[in-house]
Amino acid sequence: MKILSVSTATSNLSVALNENEKIIVEKNEHDERNHSEHLDPLINEILVDHNLTLKDIDRFAVAIGPGSYTGLRIGITTVKMFGSILNKEVVGVSTLQALAKSVTDNDTVIIAGLDARNENYFAGGYVLDENQIPVNVIADGHYHIDVLLENVKAYIENSDYKKIIFVGNGFEKQDELIKELDIQYSYGTDEQNIVHAGLIGQLAIEEEPVDPDKLLPRYLRRTQAEVDWHKRTGNPFGPDSDYVEEV
Repeated sequence: MKILSVSTATSNLSVALNENEKIIVEKNEHDERNHSEHLDPLINEILVDHNLTLKDIDRFAVAIGPGSYTGLRIGITTVKMFGSILNKEVVGVSTLQALAKSVTDNDTVIIAGLDARNENYFAGGYVLDENQIPVNVIADGHYHIDVLLENVKAYIENSDYKKIIFVGNGFEKQDELIKELDIQYSYGTDEQNIVHAGLIGQLAIEEEPVDPDKLLPRYLRRTQAEVDWHKRTGNPFGPDSDYVEEV
C-alpha cells in the first residue's frame, strides 16, 4: 500500500511516501509562514522523483492536530481534496502520537508536546506497545505545565515505568520544574522533536479511513474567533464541524 503523508501542523513542513511501513522518502522544510506555497510543490517533487501520480497513491494521511490553526487547515484541506477527487482513502493522525513515534524506548513514558505559550502546552503521554505503536496513556489536551506534570507524576507512580522523555518543543525551559518530579528524564533530539510525515505514514496503516468530509482538525482548545462567536451569539459550543461550516 502506497501512503502519502503530510504534516503542516508545526513550523516543520513534512511530506513522505511510504510503501506500507517502509519510508521510501521524506522531505522536510522549515518554513512556518509558507506551508501553503510549498506543500504542493513538495508533493509533486516526491511523485515525479518516483514516477508516480496522485492516482497511484492508495491512502493519504495527515497530522490533524494539535498545532497551528492555519497550518492544520492547509494540510487537512489538501488531503480532503485528494481523497474526494480521487476517491482514495484518507486518515488523520494525532500530531502528538506522531511525535511520540520518534521514540523507540519501550521502558520509557513519552511526553509529546507543543509549546502553547504562557506556560501552557498541547501535550499527551504515550507508551509503546509490542508493535512499537504509541498508546495514549495521558490524554492529549491543553495543559498548564503544573497540571501536565501532576498528571505525569500520577501516572509514573501508578506504573512500572521509571523513565520519561519529553519530545516536541518548549520543555527545556521547564527544566527546574521537571527536576522536581525526581524521576530520570531526558529531552528528545532535534530529529525526535519535529513531526515526521514518514512516521505519520506508519501510524496511518492501523488507522481506519474516514469520509474526507469528516476529516477535521483537533485543535484541543477553542480559537479566539470561536470564543468571540459564542459570546456574541450565546449559542453553545458545537463540534468543530459545526463551527467550520458556519465560517
